[in-house]
Amino acid sequence: MRWRRRTGGLLLLVVLVLTGCSTLPVSGPVHTRPDQSGDDGSAAPYFVPPGPSHGDDQAGIVRGFLLAMQANPPSTAIAREFLSARARASWKPVQGTIVYDSSVVVDSDTSVEARLSDAHRLDPRGAWVGGAGSASTTIPYTLVQQHGQWRIDNPPNALAVPASDFSSLFAPFTLYFYDRSGTVLVPTRVYIPRGEQSATNLVRALLAGPSGSSAPVAVTAFPPRTDLDLAVVVNAAGVAEIPLSQRIQQLAPADLHRVVIQLARTLRQVPGIARMRITVDGTPLPLAGAQTDVDLSVGAEIDPEEAPPGGLVAIAGHRVVRTGLVPIGGPLGRTGFALRSVALDVARHEVAGVATAGTRLYLAADDGPTNPDKVASALGGSTDLLRPVYDRFGALWDVDETAAGAVVHVLTHGHDRVLAVPGISGRRISAFTLTSDGSRMVATLASGSTPTVLVSLLLRDVGGALVKALAASEVQVSGTDLGPAIDLAQDSPTTVAVLTRPFGVTGRVVSVELDGSPGVPSSSVPDLVPGTPIALIASPDPTLFPQAITTDHRLLQRDGPDSWNRVASGVVAGAYPQ
Repeated sequence: MRWRRRTGGLLLLVVLVLTGCSTLPVSGPVHTRPDQSGDDGSAAPYFVPPGPSHGDDQAGIVRGFLLAMQANPPSTAIAREFLSARARASWKPVQGTIVYDSSVVVDSDTSVEARLSDAHRLDPRGAWVGGAGSASTTIPYTLVQQHGQWRIDNPPNALAVPASDFSSLFAPFTLYFYDRSGTVLVPTRVYIPRGEQSATNLVRALLAGPSGSSAPVAVTAFPPRTDLDLAVVVNAAGVAEIPLSQRIQQLAPADLHRVVIQLARTLRQVPGIARMRITVDGTPLPLAGAQTDVDLSVGAEIDPEEAPPGGLVAIAGHRVVRTGLVPIGGPLGRTGFALRSVALDVARHEVAGVATAGTRLYLAADDGPTNPDKVASALGGSTDLLRPVYDRFGALWDVDETAAGAVVHVLTHGHDRVLAVPGISGRRISAFTLTSDGSRMVATLASGSTPTVLVSLLLRDVGGALVKALAASEVQVSGTDLGPAIDLAQDSPTTVAVLTRPFGVTGRVVSVELDGSPGVPSSSVPDLVPGTPIALIASPDPTLFPQAITTDHRLLQRDGPDSWNRVASGVVAGAYPQ
């Protein structure tokens, strides 16, 4: 079980959504039957807005237009009644969506304006851009007389809904692209309209390619200018038929399989889809094993949500242990080394542990390889090393909290590289991690009354080697009585869980989207962790339970909202393998 907490203030943001690839009803009646799409979310009450009244003044028409766009299920039929005949024929609300917290309609002698506060933006694919910052936006309206009644003549090509309705009208999904090495999928959070067109909108977003925060680090396997022919259709057996243009036929079998993986990992989020097929001009394409239909489980081996085997690794009884407090193989599984944090590279059978004083890093094999009793020492003379993290490409990362601020170290094949990470290096950092796809370094500031999450994109070459880190963006975690961040861990493909300790006693955990977007609809109240927690353990793999460690060395496991139960004692530190 994973928590899905969202920063409370993000629910009140104003979002400018440029959803040109999305499908929304732009004509027809306002539906009064429940949505049968199967999307999971917080549904708003059904709402049939009133149309224009006879004799409405200009400001009243604009207010009515804004209200009409709040129809649920979504429909623009009544909203069009507030438009002039010319505007009614040309208005294209599917080209964008404005989601606002509050609106003020100002009527002057020369114009009518709708002032919407705290604007944010989604790109045409539905991906969030611009982080957690906000701005206000003003929409000027021109009204004309038509049959003696005022009507809007210049509506913006956008649907406008309040932020309070955003989660009921738009659903969060994840698109899957590839990193530049082609060895792992890179997840991207997007928001698309709820309803029967979810599969169609997701495929169109995939065809548009990487965007938003993933654009610098992700690529797609689809050929350029590949188009979707009409819509994705799901039959009664749960098979999604994806009609693509003829360009898809130009791919070699291996490249076509990469396309299939992108589609399968993305469409498996849509309820009711179990298998998929690709068609061109109505004819199914032969896929792996000459099959025309494939199961959506394909590609699990390169999905960063799938955790490496082995489960939890921890420090207990002055040794490194696995789940069940069973000592690992190798020297660090025996007593003799005083450690305060640990990391495990499952693929390479290597364990890293930070000495209790925080001044050096120990490296040793866990089992299997040659020289199992050899212990190497690295980063000697450090000031205060944080918990180390292995990336999926074999590099070991650690941050030294020096008097001059954070110094980022990346160890590869015994070579120590001090990496400049703009926005993180030189600042006071309380914790950091690497996303499981290796595309981002995430850190939290050690100061402040509320947590600040720093996210740096990591540029790699086609071999997976690190080129450089881009300037970190800041995501402010809104909420009351959160306190500063003391630890963090990735808890889903697109989020990190942040552990805070307000008043220095009770711990709280909140899950934050790395792009600063609202995320999955849920309560904005953070999880409460009993005792005095000092460390958080989580994984993007939904089969792994979030855990926390307290100052009295209890290992707590989350079994439900605000429910943390002790599973072990005497545990100093722990981590899930990346």
